[in-house]
Amino acid sequence: MRKLKILIAIILTVCLFQFCTKENSALNTFSTVLNLPSSPLNYLVTYPTHVAIALAAADNTPTNNRLTNEGATLGRVLFYDKHLSQNNTISCASCHKPELSFDDNVALSSGFNGGKTSRNSMSLINLRFYQNGRMFWDERAGSLEAQVLQPIQNHVEMGLTLNELEAKVKGLDYYPDLFLKAFGSSAIDSTKISKAIAQYVRSIITYQSKYDLVKEEKASFTTSEAKGEQIFLNAGGPTCASCHTPPMFITSNPRQGFSLADNNDIGIRGSNNFKSGSLRNVMNRTNLFHNGSVLSVQAMLNAGAPGTGSRPIPQHSIAPQDIQDMLNFLNTLTDETIFTDPKFSNPFK
Repeated sequence: MRKLKILIAIILTVCLFQFCTKENSALNTFSTVLNLPSSPLNYLVTYPTHVAIALAAADNTPTNNRLTNEGATLGRVLFYDKHLSQNNTISCASCHKPELSFDDNVALSSGFNGGKTSRNSMSLINLRFYQNGRMFWDERAGSLEAQVLQPIQNHVEMGLTLNELEAKVKGLDYYPDLFLKAFGSSAIDSTKISKAIAQYVRSIITYQSKYDLVKEEKASFTTSEAKGEQIFLNAGGPTCASCHTPPMFITSNPRQGFSLADNNDIGIRGSNNFKSGSLRNVMNRTNLFHNGSVLSVQAMLNAGAPGTGSRPIPQHSIAPQDIQDMLNFLNTLTDETIFTDPKFSNPFK
């Protein structure tokens, strides 16, 4: 009996040693590659009332891909991982930079082999509020889940097939544990990859700008900012708010007005209209519209969209001196916390 107890103790010790070694090995691999906390960061935010009401009315999150902290964490790692391109040089974040409100600062972004994209990189903030859920400038993707896989497969942008994508992700030893936590299984496939990235992108919501503080009655607009808001809401034929509806300054019913007509690009189903992105944080972005031809908001207000017949703001029943009021108001839409919030940052060391 004593010998049996000793044998059992030895077996248990060996098993425990092997388990701990395996666990420590996984943790060591994980920690040498990624800078993630032991518990996931919080993506399940309680938004201010005006934002929460807008989200309830427009949320494009499908029932089979609800946001979770673990899913968004996995999505964040995938979003920044350059292994998702053919030659390990391009990630989603290469063309959607967090410091630029998840946009790019050039008209056309560069792909894995130096080629240029066919359209401008659109900012990813507040996409969850695009009610119809269709993505890309021409709305060709039926959902965010469908959209996130297309740049990976694009022969200019990232250059992988879905089979190649799955094989590369399976070959990286920091992913099985992340997939297990996100989906309850360490099995990896392109469907789970798309769901995780979509969860992360849907979490990128701006709600801590001066505009939000004003709507929460925690701050006040200056006289100029208040005047700019009224110009935004009321001036012109279709107003600015027609295509950029407060409080998220986005609508999924784009129509021609300041939409940039383009003889070389017919837009959504040949309508010459394009997806209407959120104007939040627009003041820290450049190269606007689908082809990136308008360098800044101020350039657009002063000159209109060049070469298209769209009129500058002063010709829309607004005095030239009111442009500064509009710019001052648009500045209140900037939420700088997304530039510094760890849950949106690059998790790789």
